[in-house]
Amino acid sequence: MSNTSITGTISRIPTRLIESLDLSKKAQRTILVAVFLSPVLVWLFLYKYIALIYNFVLSFSEMTYTGDMSFVGLANWGTLLTDPVFGRSLLNTIVLFGTIPVSIAIALGIALLLDQNFPGRNAFRSLFFLPYITMMVAIAVIWQYMFKTENGVINYFLLQTGIIEQNISWFGDSVWALVAVFVIQIWKTVGFYIVILLAGLQNIPTQLYQAAKIDGASRVQQFLYLTLPLLKSTIGVCLLVGMVISFRLFDLITVLTGGGPGHGTEILLTWIYKQAFLYGEFGYAAVLSIIMIALAIGIALIGQHLQGTEY
Repeated sequence: MSNTSITGTISRIPTRLIESLDLSKKAQRTILVAVFLSPVLVWLFLYKYIALIYNFVLSFSEMTYTGDMSFVGLANWGTLLTDPVFGRSLLNTIVLFGTIPVSIAIALGIALLLDQNFPGRNAFRSLFFLPYITMMVAIAVIWQYMFKTENGVINYFLLQTGIIEQNISWFGDSVWALVAVFVIQIWKTVGFYIVILLAGLQNIPTQLYQAAKIDGASRVQQFLYLTLPLLKSTIGVCLLVGMVISFRLFDLITVLTGGGPGHGTEILLTWIYKQAFLYGEFGYAAVLSIIMIALAIGIALIGQHLQGTEY
C-alpha cells in the first residue's frame, strides 16, 4: 500500500468515527473541525499563550541563570522609572516604526511607475526586490563601509554635491547613527512593499479609470479618489507586515552600531536582549517585553483599522 493511500485512510478515521455518532450534521462538522485544528491549538497554547503567561509572571519575579525564581512584586516595574535607557529605546523604537509609512509612500510612488507598460518592467521589479531577500547581516556590513567617516561613499557623494562641507561622523553621533539606521531600513523594505502594492494596483479595474477620465477627472484626482481608497486594505496589510519586518532591526542595529553610540540607536528589542543575556535581569527584561508586545498590538490595531476590519 502506498504512503498516499495510508495517509488517506488515516485521515478518514476521525470522519467515520464522528459520523457514527448520533449527532446533527452541524455538530459533526463542528467536532471534525475541532479535531483537525487541535494539533495547531495545542501548539499555540504551549508555545505562545503559556509563554506569554510565564513572561507576565516573570515580570513580578527575579530569576537567576540557574532558573531559580523569587517574587519581588512591582520592583521590576519600578525600575522603568529609574532606567534612563528605557525612554530612549522606546522613543527610538517608535521613530524607527516611522520607516513603515515612509517606505510605503516611496513604494507606492515606484509601484505606480512600475504598473505602466514599458520594456524591462520585470527586471526593474526584481531589482527593487533584491535588497529584501539579502541577509540583514550582509547589508549591515556593506552599509557600514558606505557610511564610514573617511572615504565612505555616502560622505563622498554628499561632499561632491555640495550638500555638506565636511565629513559626517555617522556612527560617532547618536542622531546621525539613528538616521543611518532609518535610511538602511527604508532601502531594505521598499522592494517588499512594492510587490504588495503592485498586486493591489493590478486588482483595480481599468474601467474605473476610464470612467473617471470621461468625467473629466485629472490624474491627481484619480489617485486621490480612486487609487488610494481602493488600496486602503492593501496599505493596511503593508502596515501589519511592516511591523513584523521591523523586528528584524535587531540584527541590523546589533551588527551596525551595537545600540550605540551612548545607547543612541538602542531599541526595545536590543535593550531586552542586553538586560536578559548580558546583565542577567530576566525579570526586568520580561517587563520590557510586555511593553513591546503592547506597542506591537497597538500598531496591529491601526493596521486593522486601515483595512476596515475589526477584531
